[in-house]
Amino acid sequence: MKKYIIIGLIVILPVLSLAQGPISFGPKIGWNTTQISTQYQDYIDQMKNGVQGGVYFSIYMDKFYIQPEAYFSLKRGSLDTTIGNPVDPLESMDVSQSFAITSVDIPILLGYKLVDLKLIRLRVWGGPVASYVLDKTYTIRLDGLEQNDIVSKNDFKDAVWGFQMGAGLDVLFLTFDIGYEFGLEEFMSISSLDDLGFTNNMFYVSLGWRIF
Repeated sequence: MKKYIIIGLIVILPVLSLAQGPISFGPKIGWNTTQISTQYQDYIDQMKNGVQGGVYFSIYMDKFYIQPEAYFSLKRGSLDTTIGNPVDPLESMDVSQSFAITSVDIPILLGYKLVDLKLIRLRVWGGPVASYVLDKTYTIRLDGLEQNDIVSKNDFKDAVWGFQMGAGLDVLFLTFDIGYEFGLEEFMSISSLDDLGFTNNMFYVSLGWRIF
């Protein structure tokens, strides 16, 4: 169901934007770094770099604006821990997990213009984001040995929801944004490991080109 909602938004949002009052439109590219979190506190997360790129539409209503976006995003992350043996405390096992997810992300952002001059505009914004997973790679290693039979494709979700918030600066035809995305749902839950779940949180910066 979420898949069809996201595809519908991709098709409808440009039409809705053109039907409203003053708008701006343009491409955006960006860099992100992802933090994977889980319910077990003894995991050590390692933030990994990724990229994203797509388009945005801004619909202005005096000081407020609505900005739908659609872009492809590559998110990467890893988690490491050491598991002790309850039978023999001297024995332990190193566990390393890595992720790479390619998705189509569609934020619907509500913003407010703190400063609105002729050539410069300072903004703050926030709103929900739907992510539809196109491709995913997951690797788990136990004491350095890769395990291929622990995870199945059913452990991944095809679509998840998050929330983004941040600030932006417009100078002439360029737009700069810095934001943070909170994962509202687990994008993966491993049933063979007692439903061990993972949530994605992401910091990102982007540069956009306002065509009009």
